[in-house]
Amino acid sequence: MTALVDRWLALPPNLRGILWVGLSGILFALLNVFTLIPAQHLNPYVMAFLRYLFGAMFLLPIVFRLGLYRSLHTQRLGLHVTRGAIHTAGMVLWFIALPLTTLAEITALGFTGPIFVTIGAALFLREDVRMRRWMAVFVGFIGAMIIIRPGFSALHLGVLCILISTPIFSASNLISKALASTDSANTIVIWQNIVIVICAFPIALWFWQTPDWGDIVWFLAAGLAGTLGHLCQQRGYQLADITLLQPIGFLSLIWNTMLGYFLFFQSPDVWTFVGAAVIFASAMYISHREAVRKAQIKTATAQANPQA
Repeated sequence: MTALVDRWLALPPNLRGILWVGLSGILFALLNVFTLIPAQHLNPYVMAFLRYLFGAMFLLPIVFRLGLYRSLHTQRLGLHVTRGAIHTAGMVLWFIALPLTTLAEITALGFTGPIFVTIGAALFLREDVRMRRWMAVFVGFIGAMIIIRPGFSALHLGVLCILISTPIFSASNLISKALASTDSANTIVIWQNIVIVICAFPIALWFWQTPDWGDIVWFLAAGLAGTLGHLCQQRGYQLADITLLQPIGFLSLIWNTMLGYFLFFQSPDVWTFVGAAVIFASAMYISHREAVRKAQIKTATAQANPQA
């Protein structure tokens, strides 16, 4: 076992980050499968509450091993609370969409995340977004339209919920990447579960539906897959730049398409894959331009402060 750990640690950090995030994609695909069945009849607020309540059960061994103080200690509590509240809203929208569309379509539209981040950076952060990045945003928008095809297919509630939840999850991921610079993956995931359970509980209580034993089994499986998925994702964020990890997200389309087809007989049309490829190319270019911008800022800072 020690030899395996040593060989793992000998790998370059970027490669380990890619492998962690690749594994998280498989676990999140399984999470979609495990929650799809109870999502057919349970309220999405109840779904969000139970998903993270059962997920918290699998974090208890970590809390017992590290102790309560080490597990929860952070100097950025406000950021954890903000992220948890944001993630709660995205999760509710996700559970509304889950029974209404295919896993492949949900995943493909989820690739629009970097597009919304660019728009948000320009509108709210006053970031200087140049023409090439705006062109990439426009191309990504075309990719989304290829999948949705307004006028040719019904623009249903599931699609709208995914399009709204995607920028919400993007904001949550950006915050988690910022938190990864100071807090451990365990602390980030533990606080995420705590805040989401607290935020979702009052609304879930208002719309309460008691799950049956079959639902509980699915939530146990979802809690395990989701918790492990978030832990793997956070470890990946701590090891590699989020720009480098962007291409790994495309694998999620493969996992979700295969699981949706073989388990639920979901057959996404070819336009889903065409649109996903266009969106993904746009997102990759946006990520590339962001990396270039950061490198330019770093170089300019170094030249302005040669003694630093």
